Amino acid sequence: MRTVIIKVDSKEAEYIERLDYERGFTKDVLQRIIESHMDDPGVVNSETFKAYQKQGVELDAQFKMAVTELERKYVPDTLKGHKIRWNLEYRTAELKVDILCNCTIEGIE
Repeated sequence: MRTVIIKVDSKEAEYIERLDYERGFTKDVLQRIIESHMDDPGVVNSETFKAYQKQGVELDAQFKMAVTELERKYVPDTLKGHKIRWNLEYRTAELKVDILCNCTIEGIE
């Protein structure tokens, strides 16, 4: 497997990391509310719970949009159409793109 490492703007990496953290936190809060109040449907139907649900949906959408934009902006056109997997390393702001196919790709060894 070949790997291409691409430096990403640190502000973009921090933004995606923040969204990832916030959506994970919101998901955890919702899960804890559900687990703590399984026998109390009023809690799940409360305005507070609905607000957390809405926040979770919005954060998830923002995260997906940011990740899509990151991929569009940083993954080289020569890799599009090939089987790849990528991971953004938040600490280093590096996008590590694993090439999963054995195709000959111009500029990639």
